[in-house]
Amino acid sequence: YIRKRKTNNNDDDASNVLVTSRLLRVLVRYPQQLRTIFETNLLNLPTIAWKRLIPQLFSRLNHPSSFVRDYVTNLLIGIAKDFPQLILYSVVVGITDDSKIRRIKSRDDNIWQRKFASTHESEDDIDEDDEEEDDIEKQENAVAMQNSFRLIYNVLSETNSHVVEQVKLFVHEIRRVYCSMG
Repeated sequence: YIRKRKTNNNDDDASNVLVTSRLLRVLVRYPQQLRTIFETNLLNLPTIAWKRLIPQLFSRLNHPSSFVRDYVTNLLIGIAKDFPQLILYSVVVGITDDSKIRRIKSRDDNIWQRKFASTHESEDDIDEDDEEEDDIEKQENAVAMQNSFRLIYNVLSETNSHVVEQVKLFVHEIRRVYCSMG
């Protein structure tokens, strides 16, 4: 896949999109096993190879593997530098939507309060602990995803600050109108 992706420069070709999406799937499924291959070979691919997979890249920002999250974040940063118009709106919406993070943090605070309040554990408590660990892992993934959005946002702000501010204003107004209708 990597050889095929490097040799063919026609980026609008459907087979290239298929090859690039398969590379992403391999990255997501086998991140640790193929880490060195991805680090050495895929960094040389031009960002145009990934521009048709932007929605799939954003969906991988909450992947449990930090290598996958970091790699996808770096791909999106490259796209932000080369094609800012393709990801600007998604990044601004992602960076300004802290409601998920706030809900997860408040739930995590409640979990820790309950955990330290109990002095003994029963079987129900053990099941509850498993759920709490899952919630903590979800929170960590959400925070990592938010950090990725912030990194991409910072790159966009450095290169296109005026446009970023305009999109932020647009998103704010859409939310304001939506809230006033509800």
